[in-house]
Amino acid sequence: MNIHDFKRYIDKTILDKGYGYYIDGNVTKASKQSENTFLFHVEGSDDYEVLVEMADDGEILFSKCDCPYDFGPVCKHEVAAYFRLSKMLNEDVEDIKGNDGQSDLHMVLKGLSKEELTDIIVDITNQDPALENALLVKFSKGDNQQDLDGCRRLIDSIIRKYTGREGFIRYRLTRGFVTEMEEVAEKARQVEDTLLALEIAFLLFEEAIGAFQYADDSDGDIGSLVDEPLN
Repeated sequence: MNIHDFKRYIDKTILDKGYGYYIDGNVTKASKQSENTFLFHVEGSDDYEVLVEMADDGEILFSKCDCPYDFGPVCKHEVAAYFRLSKMLNEDVEDIKGNDGQSDLHMVLKGLSKEELTDIIVDITNQDPALENALLVKFSKGDNQQDLDGCRRLIDSIIRKYTGREGFIRYRLTRGFVTEMEEVAEKARQVEDTLLALEIAFLLFEEAIGAFQYADDSDGDIGSLVDEPLN
């Protein structure tokens, strides 16, 4: 199995679950242990480590996850790591950390031009409309109506991002949903116009109440989101 064609050899159910983890950003860290050995941290019901060893031609020589899954040769956390590694290799992007585990991303970005940084941001936001709307809400300079409309678009894009085809936000995604929605509360705190701040707060409050119907609130995250606009 090669890192460039691994999708052909993995059970579709596991492949889909792993891809979901990758798209949701559950692969939180990647470090290079040696020339062709990589360690990934993947968030799931717990935090897991995935070790992948490759040959020079991309053939996966060894792969292991420390999760308890034992129903097949590859688990969803390994699949998520494969997707991350494949993307890094295909784009030749130096987002792999060194042996000490410390990222030099800050230094790399400081060396880029304004145009290069803009292209990176646009490319990332093209894949994440919620992030695009969050940046627009936070940094754009518009009138009150434009600010309010921007908050509406942000809320809608966050809901679409997390509910997906199921129309429901699962337990492990609720915290991320709430964190992104809190950007709307932050906007309400920042605006100088009190009436605009109230309108934004009402928008968030209405959606936070509605979220009880389409999100798992086992940890009380949605309840905390309701408190934000009230505060």
